[in-house]
Amino acid sequence: MFNVLLFSVLSSVASAHSAHVHGVATIDIAFDGKNGKIEFHAPASSIYGFEYEAKSVKDKANKEAGLKKFNDKVNDLFLFAADNKCEVKMDYNEVVQKENHADVNAVFNVVCEKTPTGTAVSFGVQKVFSRVKSVKVNVLTGDTQKSQEIKKDGEQVEL
Repeated sequence: MFNVLLFSVLSSVASAHSAHVHGVATIDIAFDGKNGKIEFHAPASSIYGFEYEAKSVKDKANKEAGLKKFNDKVNDLFLFAADNKCEVKMDYNEVVQKENHADVNAVFNVVCEKTPTGTAVSFGVQKVFSRVKSVKVNVLTGDTQKSQEIKKDGEQVEL
């Protein structure tokens, strides 16, 4: 039920970030108690350097390396308060190719020992993906719904 509710709520937010802007990523975070979802969206050029369909060995390797970072660097991307003991795991990532444009979407599951509502999450997106210059963060937790733009690593958003 939580997943259906989350995606129906975030779908209205998703339409707001459907514009394809190089260097800009969007992160949607929703929590229901101790359980949450994070959706990450960005142009493929911000993740692995290009948007055309990878055909050469080098392009395929760059694409694979960029997508692999979602799993390998998950603890650098999203930093929850240590007291909450949150575990973030990638559910999946995908590339949506449309002619000469491509977007990368990644979905993460979050399980915390204590509810993170009322605490903050920090971001290290630019550390992991240096081509990302700003991140639009949308948060839905309990009674809180907000949006904030992150311009540098380490900035926080209250949940």
